[in-house]
Amino acid sequence: MNEELKNKPYLTPNEVAQWMMVSPITVRGWAQKGLLQAEVTPGGHRRFRLEEVERFARQWNPAGNKGPLRVLIVDDDQAVLGYLRELIDGGSHETVVETAHDGFEAGRKVHAFSPDVVLLDLMMPGIRGTEVCRQIKQIPGLADVRVIAMSGYLSPENEAELKAAGAECSLPKPIDADRLLKLLGLAE
Repeated sequence: MNEELKNKPYLTPNEVAQWMMVSPITVRGWAQKGLLQAEVTPGGHRRFRLEEVERFARQWNPAGNKGPLRVLIVDDDQAVLGYLRELIDGGSHETVVETAHDGFEAGRKVHAFSPDVVLLDLMMPGIRGTEVCRQIKQIPGLADVRVIAMSGYLSPENEAELKAAGAECSLPKPIDADRLLKLLGLAE
């Protein structure tokens, strides 16, 4: 994307089309299908938030328009959040990390942050990780978000339940740092 477009908070369908190397009609089709979220002006014109276009470009990625990996870490244990944030942010790869302390906060942040990957604890107060995973997978435009579950109480039943909810895989705690970095594509 050229620098002029990066400085604009909203893009027109023509600007999105230019960036994605498609026609404006294709961009409108993505918006109508709910794949690319648009806001409508009082005059009835679609405008696309820059962050939304970047999220979509990372998923679609026609010509290597890959931004930094966006990871949402969801865990009620502050020590785990701190450790995982440091692990993911600490490498040479460009990442953007956000955290949530429970499933309810994760639900809010998944909409605003548009992560590529959610690292999701199974056992949290209020709402279990399986339900959070199920809800994430049902959000239009976010079904492709990778969910990697984590649990200190990983049983075959929990693993099957998480897989059925849409989790890619489940990692036992304490987390194997090398395995996690490989799963995220951040291994050095």
